[in-house]
Amino acid sequence: MDRIEWNDSYLLEIPEIDNQHKKLLKIANDLYEVLSNEADTYKVEMSKVLKGLTDYTVYHFSFEEKFMRKYGYVGADAHKLAHDGFIAEVNRQVKNLALDNRNAGLAFYKFMVNWILVHIAKADHVWADFVRPKL
Repeated sequence: MDRIEWNDSYLLEIPEIDNQHKKLLKIANDLYEVLSNEADTYKVEMSKVLKGLTDYTVYHFSFEEKFMRKYGYVGADAHKLAHDGFIAEVNRQVKNLALDNRNAGLAFYKFMVNWILVHIAKADHVWADFVRPKL
């Protein structure tokens, strides 16, 4: 699997959320770079990426959930459960990824990219279509 590139088909047409999604994909690419490099600093660099990922997903998901609730999106609780599931999976993988296990890292990268892109393309577009007319 290659680096993921931003594609405007991912746009929700809500600039602040779109910028946050771009940041999530950048973090995914940071993970890819760590996995692609043969540097002796794997553990340090992986720890930095994982810290950035966990911190940013908590921030982004919280922001998105508040945004949905602000505009009365009825599916906000179900959407939060999807977010919680992603965070739980990240937390499960942290120990494994901190070791120099590039195969586990690549599998996680694939999971992460797939989850983010499917989540944006499906679940996020649903709530964005509901919210956008209210902006």
